[in-house]
Amino acid sequence: MGTIEKIFVALGTVNCMTAHFDESKRESARMALDRAEEYINNMDDRLSVFKPDSEISQINANAGVRDTLVGRDTFELLRLCVKFGEVTGGVFDITTKPLTDSENAGARVDYHDLRLNEKILSARLRSVGQAIHLGGIAKGYAVDRAARILEQHGVKHAVINLGGTVRNIGKKAAVGIRNPFDPDRIAASIESADEAVVTSGLYERGNHIFDPVSGKPAVSDLASVTVVGKDGAAADAAATACMVFGSKRGTMLLDLLGLEGIFILRDGGIFSTGQIRERVRSA
Repeated sequence: MGTIEKIFVALGTVNCMTAHFDESKRESARMALDRAEEYINNMDDRLSVFKPDSEISQINANAGVRDTLVGRDTFELLRLCVKFGEVTGGVFDITTKPLTDSENAGARVDYHDLRLNEKILSARLRSVGQAIHLGGIAKGYAVDRAARILEQHGVKHAVINLGGTVRNIGKKAAVGIRNPFDPDRIAASIESADEAVVTSGLYERGNHIFDPVSGKPAVSDLASVTVVGKDGAAADAAATACMVFGSKRGTMLLDLLGLEGIFILRDGGIFSTGQIRERVRSA
């Protein structure tokens, strides 16, 4: 059995993909990893708000002025963002970027103001000063697409870790969940295969998740939430929303979306939703 590992930076984080294979499949596994890395780097080029030529940066620069043409993949991701905005009652909202930029702090935050035109594959924000970012969904979307690429190239067993957003392919393995009060330690782990495991918490970059309603950093009873499900984009968006909702309403959201969760409370308590309790192990 052979192993190839790729480590690279994209989507604002350090990513690691590891493929395990029979020696006769070494070259096809290497090609699969190269293609998956290429796709994620391409996503970064299209979606990063730190790259002025990205499609998202162009949408922001043209806010209130004109439509921006985007690729089909970007368009579909933006449409997913609108869907999750609706499902969460606006708690998941990709137009919160101005809240992190003092010069635009007064800009309108409302995902309804993102207008999508499927005929020409374009996106437009309603008002000057509005801006979007996809940090609450991009890695979950990417981990699914990377897994699909590996599987299409015949990789049967792999681990994709995009800055803590993890998907094991083909074989169960433990995924560690960092302790939000001591990020160098693991608070718990879950046995997982062929599903996304996405964690959102206060330890990542401080309190970086904003409540679109108050316009202020989210405050709930949660220190972190780990969402588990077949759909990585849904799990990522739900994890972001749960940090705003808190544990009670967050559990209801996960049930609505057919997802499971592991909640770490600010008081140190840990609890899991029903279907995955037997798979979770405390550290």
